[in-house]
Amino acid sequence: MKRRFIAIVIGLLTLSWACSDDDDNQIPVIEPEAQGVFKGVVEYEDEELEIEFPWVRYGNLEWMTTNLNIDISVDRWSTSNGCEISHDPDRNPIDMEIEKKQNYETFGCLYTYEKASILCPEGWRIPTDEDWQALEKAMGMPDADLNATDWRGNPVGTLLQQEKGTMINLRTGGMGEYDGDTFVPYFIYVYGFYWSATPEKEGSNLHYCRQISYNSDQIARTLINKYKMLSVRYVREVHK
Repeated sequence: MKRRFIAIVIGLLTLSWACSDDDDNQIPVIEPEAQGVFKGVVEYEDEELEIEFPWVRYGNLEWMTTNLNIDISVDRWSTSNGCEISHDPDRNPIDMEIEKKQNYETFGCLYTYEKASILCPEGWRIPTDEDWQALEKAMGMPDADLNATDWRGNPVGTLLQQEKGTMINLRTGGMGEYDGDTFVPYFIYVYGFYWSATPEKEGSNLHYCRQISYNSDQIARTLINKYKMLSVRYVREVHK
């Protein structure tokens, strides 16, 4: 009887410890203050391009929740115009075209910083480093981590990839660059990279950006040359 009692106590303690660990690892439930859909037009080379995307509100900013997907990769003026659809470069041409169509729906396009600035609809803008920090703080990142570079802020990376919950829905669309007129994509499906409007210092070609990973709960604050091609989210101030 005594042995049976001890076994029950040990079992209860084990269950208690397991629950405690689950509580420690539990991701908080964070939801936006408001949400909506923006519809508008972007003027590009004497054309009006329609644009539509959902947004969510955190603090005094509204964030678009899909990657920018205005496809101007085929340009009558240039074969390397700062907008491309990410893909696996090792696929055969037929499979690559199929993959690019799927990736356009999932990841949108990749843009140089200049092209992302040109395609921004009126009233919206590329978020600054401080805007990203405010969003990260809303996800629970400690103040001590906000200015750190590299990976930080567990579980902010997971929260910002939620399609439901936070609804920010960052995606792992990789990044790219041009080698001459040839677009070279890399890190597709593994990492996602997002522009900020904040350079390392005045006149610098390096901008603070955000990087997510498919297998990390953290988010990286890093510097990337503005001639690389990244995913784009826009923000706008809340008008009350």
